[in-house]
Amino acid sequence: MSSKDSGELKRPGTTAKRVFERLIQAILKGDFVGGEPIREARLAREWNVSRTPLREAVRRAAEAGFVVLRPNQAPVVRELSGADIDAMYDLRALLETHALKLAWNKIDDKLVKRLDDWAASATPDEADNWRQQCLQFDRAFHRIWTQRSGNTWLEADLQRQHKFWSVFQSWVGQNEAALRKAYAEHVNILEAIHDRDKTRAVRELRKHIQTSAAAVKKALPNGKNT
Repeated sequence: MSSKDSGELKRPGTTAKRVFERLIQAILKGDFVGGEPIREARLAREWNVSRTPLREAVRRAAEAGFVVLRPNQAPVVRELSGADIDAMYDLRALLETHALKLAWNKIDDKLVKRLDDWAASATPDEADNWRQQCLQFDRAFHRIWTQRSGNTWLEADLQRQHKFWSVFQSWVGQNEAALRKAYAEHVNILEAIHDRDKTRAVRELRKHIQTSAAAVKKALPNGKNT
């Protein structure tokens, strides 16, 4: 693992969430090699954090699928290949498009107006913080059909999966071109909802998820995108 970023988490009040985010960033950038054990004591020293938030961050990373916990052994980094990404996003497409179909009749005019307002607030270049607004719009947009599918099992599984996908979303969202493309695709889905064209909305959602998978694979360190 590269220690070039060590020492950045020195300010008081560092939380497990911040340590988790940094850990995931390090894994995605390739600072940790797939299969490499995470030595918590050493990493705590390098990052200048206590073992408690670091241990919690590792646990969260394991729940998200980035780390493998082993009884009486150090946790190891899970190696993610392009095939892994394809499999994950294929599952996402199946789950989310099904949720959208189930939720379709519950997306009324009042809700569409809220979606319009969210989209307007996230328009690229309209505000200094438009990138952050785009990411917030993205999360809120996908929650619409997740929460209105009427299938509690599906909702619970999607919420769990979103914890994983949101990590990729924030990571890829650092790329301005990718963020603009994602916003345009969300607008395409919203336009189909406006037109009450369920078939087109489902098709545009599936296309958006496939594009997201491609963006993640492109951003993976060299050698992991095949």
